[in-house]
Amino acid sequence: MSRPESRKGEVNELRGMLKNPKVPAKTSVEKVIAYMTLGIDVSPLFTEMLMMTHTKDLIQKKMVYLYLCSYADLNPELAVLAINTLQRDCQEDDPLIRGLALRSLCGLRVKNLVEYIVTPIRKCLADNSAYVRKVAVVGVAKLFSVDPAAVKSSDFVDQLFNKLNDRDNEVVINAVFALNEILADEGGMPMNKKIIYHLVNKLHEFHEWGQCAVLELLARYETASQEEMFDMMNLLEDRLKHANSAVVLAATKVFLNFTRNMEKLHIEVYQRLKAPLLTLIGGNNVEICFAVLTHVSLLVKRCNGIFNDQFRNFFIRYNDPLWVKSLKIEILGEISDSDNATEIIAELSEYITNVDVEIASTAIHALGKISVNVESHSSSAIEHLLSFLDLGIDYVNTATCIAMKDILRRYPDRYEEILPGLHKVLKSVEDPEGKVAAIWILGEYGDLIGDAPYIVEPLIENFNHESSSSVKLEILTTTMKLFFKRPPEVHKMLGALLSTVISDCTDVDVRDRALLLYRLLKYDVHEVMIFYHLS
Repeated sequence: MSRPESRKGEVNELRGMLKNPKVPAKTSVEKVIAYMTLGIDVSPLFTEMLMMTHTKDLIQKKMVYLYLCSYADLNPELAVLAINTLQRDCQEDDPLIRGLALRSLCGLRVKNLVEYIVTPIRKCLADNSAYVRKVAVVGVAKLFSVDPAAVKSSDFVDQLFNKLNDRDNEVVINAVFALNEILADEGGMPMNKKIIYHLVNKLHEFHEWGQCAVLELLARYETASQEEMFDMMNLLEDRLKHANSAVVLAATKVFLNFTRNMEKLHIEVYQRLKAPLLTLIGGNNVEICFAVLTHVSLLVKRCNGIFNDQFRNFFIRYNDPLWVKSLKIEILGEISDSDNATEIIAELSEYITNVDVEIASTAIHALGKISVNVESHSSSAIEHLLSFLDLGIDYVNTATCIAMKDILRRYPDRYEEILPGLHKVLKSVEDPEGKVAAIWILGEYGDLIGDAPYIVEPLIENFNHESSSSVKLEILTTTMKLFFKRPPEVHKMLGALLSTVISDCTDVDVRDRALLLYRLLKYDVHEVMIFYHLS
């Protein structure tokens, strides 16, 4: 890495090149820009670079203006010297130079120079060139970011509204974005029927970025009647078949928002959206696939059963990246029902031996969800989950314990088919979340697990070495539950645990829980039983 002294020498060398009439100005400017892009501070050359603005070479102008915009905020007093050149270029015959000059003028972002920017923007908003008008519209937004009061107190907002009727489509879209930014504190660009219909009728003429902007506006629009709503939806019908995924998802949002208060129609809209969304999921672009899957993950929670008959589309492919695989598995757990659960359970069971820990854990979690939500197939799912314990893999045992805890919470009477197979791993789980699940099972079914107190005993002895607060709280809770179920075996353990926690524990939550239980036990044992729903 170069030392500051060598960097200073390089800047002085550049200064010499800029002042040397024998070195072509364009060559010197190119070298300065090259140094700037490398992260070298070339701000001391501001005065010399200002002199390079006096040129007819468009490429040199672009480079010099790029430099001025990058360092104007560090040299606000010297930046004033560039104003005359930029203002003069704003009146050039060549629209490219006019647009470049105005873009650079607005890009200086120095508050003291705002008064010099207002007049050029106003003139360029009425320019004959669509390119210059487009730059001027964006310039209003840039001006707002530097001095919001100057924009709000002028007629710029009204002029931007007028630009919605501009003959050039890019000017129209830039005006939409600029108005949304300037009026963000008022909820964005205000809409009425005239504006919306004007934009929707021109929707096919806009590029994808512009279509998304209009559709985002439309998603906030409240239709006056069902007839108007159906007219809008008919106009947007073909946007659901668009090649661009952003347009499809933006149109999806509009359809769902329009029908949110009409249940039957809302469900029909979901059905209509299935085909385009599944098409996007099946594409080769994994980034688009992930974005669409994220939307589907939300939709299946909002409208139960919508994608259930298309479950095979969510089976993972060998070349799917990890983040796509995980999301697909989560969706499979959500869309399971009595008709497809058999195939989904079989598919998820194949993922358990995946080399990636996250995929295996997510698949076990999805199987647990199926056990809870699809009662007719819960036995099959439980059987598969218990069979995974024979693999002897730590993370599989942990995920299975967590899944079994959720199943026992939902079906507490099904302990007979779960506890015998689960018993052998309760001692070996090490992950904090898995430990919490295993300890909860020991407390809840301690009267049915013969050695439950003796599994908990070493946890009590090593209590102060446990780092997880959630595990400590669960040990405390489970020991209390076991005390009421098997008092002779647990009496001394409970006393030792409460003594240790109250006197030595630095975790405030755990200590407070222990104090509460200790005082309740002293006051009335039945109160503790009520506290743990054991009475």
